[in-house]
Amino acid sequence: MMANDPGLASDTCIFMEAISADGGNQNPNDVWWLSPDITLTGHTSGPENADAGTNQIAIRFHRKPSGTCNFPGDESITVEAWVANPSLVMAPHLRGSAARVGFIGSPLPADGGSQTQQIDWTPPPASLPVPFGIDNPQQPGPKCLVAICYPASLTPDANRFFVPGDQHLAQHNLSLVSTTSTQVKFKVNTLNPSAGTAAVVPAVKLRAVMDLAPSNFVKKTILKRLQLLPGFQQLRTAPLPEGFGFDLTGLQASQVVDHSHGSGGVSPTPPTPSFEAMVQLGAAVKQITFGAGLRGARQGDACIYHLTQTFKDVAQGGLTLVMLKV
Repeated sequence: MMANDPGLASDTCIFMEAISADGGNQNPNDVWWLSPDITLTGHTSGPENADAGTNQIAIRFHRKPSGTCNFPGDESITVEAWVANPSLVMAPHLRGSAARVGFIGSPLPADGGSQTQQIDWTPPPASLPVPFGIDNPQQPGPKCLVAICYPASLTPDANRFFVPGDQHLAQHNLSLVSTTSTQVKFKVNTLNPSAGTAAVVPAVKLRAVMDLAPSNFVKKTILKRLQLLPGFQQLRTAPLPEGFGFDLTGLQASQVVDHSHGSGGVSPTPPTPSFEAMVQLGAAVKQITFGAGLRGARQGDACIYHLTQTFKDVAQGGLTLVMLKV
């Protein structure tokens, strides 16, 4: 069951889309973390990356027609922009997890209309110290973005991002890596949102799948970025022999299922190569390494991986990672 932010429950008119044309009805079983309503354009490197100069974040939100929803009657909308290093689950109150870089009022859209708010963000000139050895979320590099748009009289929860589920929030979490290597490692942050409240901390499922047949929405989103990268030729549509997965060293992991290789250890080859494990996580930010072997990839191949975290099949976080072999 998807959750909604209780602080925003009195409004059902303002929404953001997780997938194009979903009308705010976010599907937790789809690739909901690639919202088209949030874009980041770096000062020099372009889409998806933050640079040392001024970066532009554009946030689009929508209003349902009057008579189809409840609205508190406010004259303006508050728009919040949050950034994080590539992450699965983030917490707004937790230092080192995510940082709010925009908080601004924006005009109320007309009935059934949309509005786009631009936010200029310049990362601090020096890295700020954060606990547990986690990198500062405002440092330059690939970013995970969360946007919150809501009537100005309301107040969102200060401890949790209600994604997926609450139509006032959306996430854009896409990272692209160009590499000449056949072994690639990528750091991902996450945490267990239940760890601070549960008497017995439950394990969560980390899962990675290699998308060999992306949906039209995923393909369009990724190709828009890939076509700006030198060396891109085609999307990878066949498994690779060396597989992929999370580095579970030092983690309390169980129920590891590795079907990531070309044969996946089973016959015939699974249609969707995958890797999953149950992992014990705490409430603090934890950095986990995802690795993939690109031996066998052709020059110009772009390999798509979707990384997710769930608890009892309820979505908690997602990230799409694209590795381009050049």
